[in-house]
Formats: sequence, C-alpha cells, structure tokens
Amino acid sequence: MRQLPLADVHREDARTFSRAWSLELPGSFEAGVRREYAALGETVGLLDESYRGVIDFLGEDAGTFLDKVVSSPVPVLDDRGGQDSCLLSAKGRLLGIFTLWRLSSAHFRAVLCEPPRDTLLEGLRKYALLSDIEVRDVTAELSILALRGPLAAAVLEAVGAAASPGVFEVSPFQSGGVSLDCAGVSRPGGYELWTSSTELSGLWARLQGLVEDADGLPVGWEASETKRIEAAIAAFGRDYDDDFFPAEVDEDHRLNYEKCYVGQEVVARMRTYGHANRKLFHLFSSTDTGLSEGSKVYCDSLEAGRVGTTCHSFAHSRPLALAMIQRKFFNSNSLHLEGGAPVEIVELPGRGE
Repeated sequence: MRQLPLADVHREDARTFSRAWSLELPGSFEAGVRREYAALGETVGLLDESYRGVIDFLGEDAGTFLDKVVSSPVPVLDDRGGQDSCLLSAKGRLLGIFTLWRLSSAHFRAVLCEPPRDTLLEGLRKYALLSDIEVRDVTAELSILALRGPLAAAVLEAVGAAASPGVFEVSPFQSGGVSLDCAGVSRPGGYELWTSSTELSGLWARLQGLVEDADGLPVGWEASETKRIEAAIAAFGRDYDDDFFPAEVDEDHRLNYEKCYVGQEVVARMRTYGHANRKLFHLFSSTDTGLSEGSKVYCDSLEAGRVGTTCHSFAHSRPLALAMIQRKFFNSNSLHLEGGAPVEIVELPGRGE
C-alpha cells in the first residue's frame, strides 16, 4: 500500500483512512465526514491532493507538439493560463484527462485528477519520439494542496497571495520563504497550491491554522468523494478506464472539433452520426446493501450495467453512485442490484439526449 508524502502527519490527525488506486488516504479528520462536507459548501476545506499526477513538457516545440496530440486548442493559451484537455488513443478512447497549463512558451504542465499511470506516460512519450521535447513525470517533486469553499479566496489572501487568480490562471507568490504557485480551477471549484514536496508539511500546518481561523476544516477523502460523485465527475480507474469514449463519461466538453489531433476523426464521427452505446448515470438506492464499487446492475435477469464509485449523499439523504449503463436500459424503471434491491438511474446534471 503506497502512502502520501504527509502520511506521518495524517497518522496523527486523521480519524479514519480510505483506499484508492492502491494508496492509503486520510478518510476523515476529527470533525467527521458530515462536518467536513458542510465546510466545503459553507466555509472552506483544506485537502491533501498530493496523490495527483503532474507531467511537464519541456522544449521550444512543446506547444506545437501538444497541439497535435491533445484535444484542446493549445495555441490560444497565454503564459500562466490553462484549459481542460485530454489525450485520446488513435481509436478515440480516453487515455487520460487533465488540466493543461502553459507556464511559458517552452514549459507546459498537465495536472491529472488521479495518480500518474504508465500507459498515459508511455503514450505521451511515444508521440514525442520525433519531437525535440522532454516529457517528465514530476509527481514526486511537486505536490498539490487544495482550498475549496466560499471562503477559499480569503484564506488564499491570508497565506500571502497578492490576488485571487481567476479560473484557469496560475499566480506565483512567496509565503513564509516558500515559493508557491496558486492555480484557479473550474471544477470542482476553488484553488490548487503547488509546492515542492519538501515544503509540504510546513505549508499544510500553516494552511490548516488559517482554514480553522476561517471556521473551516481539513477535509478527508470521504467528504471530497461525496462532493465529486454528487457533481457527477467520473474517476479514471474506478468509474471508467481507457476503453471508454469521452461522451460515455461526460467528458466530451474537453474535445475540440475544429483542429486535427490523435483520435479526433473518431470522436467527430461519433458526434455527427452516432450515440453512446453506454453512458454514466447517477444511481440512487434505498439501501447500502449490494451497492459497492464494481457490483452489477440488472434488469430482470439481464445485466444492464456496473456500479462505479459510491457514497452516502448528504444532498439527497440516501446512497448514491455513478454507474455505467448500457443503451437499451437507459429508460428502464425496473433496475436492481444482485439480490433484488431496486435502484433508480437519473441523467447527470446538465446532461440529456
């Protein structure tokens, strides 16, 4: 079981631990999941996201290379700007989603939502073989902490940032002798603080004090996951893998149809002529029994889909999951789990056929 850089700190202050991607993560802290969840919506939460992958692209041709490979329009980026992007296979399937940042004309950075994977790095390096650029996994060198909630900007200013960055903007600043970058991100909202892994412990302690002064809390994996699942943001390696198309997991907003890149012809044809054979839904259950990651969903005796990540939704006051459902069952009212517990599927927020 792999551990986070702050594992020793979290052993002292975490109440429970969770597991994801073969990592041990702080599940909740002293206040408990319900209060941590409330802090994200009412005040501010501090999250340790040092598990997230960070990949740098270095070289004068980095922008040109990336524009031919990733799904987003790289030339529109200014220095310190970012955009939602993804990498597709030649068959149009998702190899990875990320926020792509332009730190300078010769330095771009992809920040993942999950740990880095060999298949993604190998794919990027394969495409880079004929380019004079370097693809570097800097996850071990650079760590991410996040501030989320309505008072996140106030905490950011208290830690020393001159101004709150806008969406998709990186602002460098100094705090307590430590050099930091603060990135404003779109979803699930808030700010990311990038710092050297060697400075992480001191930064966590300082931020925790400022967050608690603002009536906020450190937030563990369980509350963060609940917010993610309620917001219908799929997790790679848990809700889907590299066998899925962007439209099947509600990530087609990352696609640009006006330029050429790897896999673009396939997803453009799907947009014009086809419909998804499967897609992600919210799945509600009246019981936790049988509702676990990877469990199957049935319609009578027919397999209709599979449950992905699960939580107890505080917004809906009942168990909630993301589930991949086959097309013929999109409108079914008789779905159930193994054992017979009935479930209800609902289109993701803002989505429909």
